[in-house]
Amino acid sequence: MITHNRSIAVFDSGLGSLSVIRGIRSEISKENIIYFADKKNFPYGEKSINELEQIMADTIKILSTLSPKIIVVASITPSIQILSKIRSMTPIPVVGVPIPLKEASKLTKKKHIAILGTASTIKSRHLEEQIKSEVPQKIFVTKFDASQIIDLVEKGIFLENDEFTFNTISKTLRNLEDTNVDVLVLSSTHLSFIRSHLIKMYPSIRIIDPAANVVKEIKQFLKTNNMLRKNGLGRIRIIVNGDKTEFESLIKTMGLPGPVETFPTNQ
Repeated sequence: MITHNRSIAVFDSGLGSLSVIRGIRSEISKENIIYFADKKNFPYGEKSINELEQIMADTIKILSTLSPKIIVVASITPSIQILSKIRSMTPIPVVGVPIPLKEASKLTKKKHIAILGTASTIKSRHLEEQIKSEVPQKIFVTKFDASQIIDLVEKGIFLENDEFTFNTISKTLRNLEDTNVDVLVLSSTHLSFIRSHLIKMYPSIRIIDPAANVVKEIKQFLKTNNMLRKNGLGRIRIIVNGDKTEFESLIKTMGLPGPVETFPTNQ
């Protein structure tokens, strides 16, 4: 198969990938996509480094059999903790989702930004190192554990229960309005799905979504390496290693065409 006709493989521990996939289908719509939902290992944010490395090794092995032209780790937790290790597992190019702290630092006027992410992300030394490296000392950083929000996104609750979603956000960010935060960084691809809720609740705060940034990176990489698909409308292949029926119902509600395959699957 000619390289540019191969698929972009995108994976996460569930629905987080969809925020990246939506961007790919919008910005580079000719591209074919393999979407692997690693439901069995949700959430990545609660895994140790050793557990993450084993999960990533297993996932890369699965995706490599499908011969993608690029693999997208659509989860911030492994992206900031072990991306170099993941890249060493395969000759296929691997793109992760970075936390856009440089962008946040440039946008803040009040010198106070907030980071919303998984428990492991906000507690990780990798994030602390990134903050020290990319955020000027004059800018204050507040971190919020968004595990409960991420969980309700994964379960699809945000689609059917606005009141519960708003209440969970309010509980998670209960001290936000008492600060001078004017930029909020979404440090989980799951959080892209509640961006509209955040805008309604905190209209004066600028919200940065990393999913949009990684789509730009993917497009630029493919263009630079002459790997963009030339013709046709891209197709999407969906594979899940968890409950197929429940997952298929959920993604259809979110407007993604099926069918859903279960792993293991025929190539």
